[in-house]
Amino acid sequence: SPNKIHHIFLKQWQEKFPHACFYSPPGLSCRKVVEGVRFDKELDYSDGNSEKHAFYEDIEQVIFHGSFFMEEVVFFHKLSKTVIFGDLIQRFPESDARGWKGMLMWIDGLVGKRGSTPREWRLSFMCGKDKARAALNTVLEEWKPEQLVIAHGECVADGTATEVVRDALSWI
Repeated sequence: SPNKIHHIFLKQWQEKFPHACFYSPPGLSCRKVVEGVRFDKELDYSDGNSEKHAFYEDIEQVIFHGSFFMEEVVFFHKLSKTVIFGDLIQRFPESDARGWKGMLMWIDGLVGKRGSTPREWRLSFMCGKDKARAALNTVLEEWKPEQLVIAHGECVADGTATEVVRDALSWI
């Protein structure tokens, strides 16, 4: 789970795959909504004392801190140069933006090639953009991704992921 709101089917996944390791983003494991879900590890080793996750050699991570509402763990698969976002970047095709929901997506800037972050979540970073900017710099300057996988909208597989991430998160 990349953040504390992507938990809805974790219990069912755990029942289906009981031997799989389950990792919690910061703030999720203590929430009542995940009562009964076993977490093997939290995806936060920023204190320097925690053991890194088992897939660290293949997949790096950075946490977008700075929001008073929620933090998101973003992953980077080194071999394929693919960055994986949950909710921070949403980019829907125009054909999906219909009706009142589509109008809200347009207003939030979530429609089209650029994409963005929902407005209410952007506002939650008002006092913590410096922390978020540090994570963004890791993605853009160190990782330099070529592919982008996102949970909401169109992914990027044409080598332009760094530019798409830069544009989508320019509000940071």
